[in-house]
Amino acid sequence: MQGIWKRLRYYLIGFLIGTIFVSILFKDRGCSWTPTNRVKNSIQDKIIVFPENQIQSLNQLGLNKDNIYRFLVNADVDFSNSLKDKFPKVYIVENNDSIHQRLQFSLYEDSYITVVHPLKKEEKPKRYEHLEGWGEMIRLPKDSSLVFIDKSNYTQCKARGLATKDQQEITNAMKATGRVDFSKSDLMLTKAVQQIQFIQNDTLEVNAKTIWFESRITFKDFDWDYKLECE
Repeated sequence: MQGIWKRLRYYLIGFLIGTIFVSILFKDRGCSWTPTNRVKNSIQDKIIVFPENQIQSLNQLGLNKDNIYRFLVNADVDFSNSLKDKFPKVYIVENNDSIHQRLQFSLYEDSYITVVHPLKKEEKPKRYEHLEGWGEMIRLPKDSSLVFIDKSNYTQCKARGLATKDQQEITNAMKATGRVDFSKSDLMLTKAVQQIQFIQNDTLEVNAKTIWFESRITFKDFDWDYKLECE
């Protein structure tokens, strides 16, 4: 009996040491086995969007497209004050390093974007089912096949107005100049509609209706200043 307890004690000590080692080694590296990292991964899998009327406040917190990923890696999720019971789910993420940074990330059921709003220290989160104005795309997921142009004859015809239909070039243009027109989007639909805008070749303004379908941003329609034969 004494031998069994001795082996069990060694096992528990080894298990504890291993757990501590794994926690230190993989802390904040995107592992999905902790609730915090599951939320962070859900945010990072979407396009992070700053409402343009909130950009100044977010910049005052030292946050921009160059460091939003680092903020997420180092920040903590405040589950107790987050709104998790229905969509859009709203998670409070905060970092208390050199300056108190407290944000809410809105996650919609079938949208490929997450919308960020700054929160004051004791401010309660708020659900934004409908937004107005524009939002700036701050960070896109790292995915080489993120975008897709619908294969229907109509969409392919409208896509002729693009400077290029190359997926990577479209993704790069969205990274550099992408915006979301909230007033023409509906993030609460079963197939959420995101009306987006970006600039191709420094001159061509592209306005497009998009949805999230089969893990890709799918372009369904384009708005041009001129008519094509398919219209």
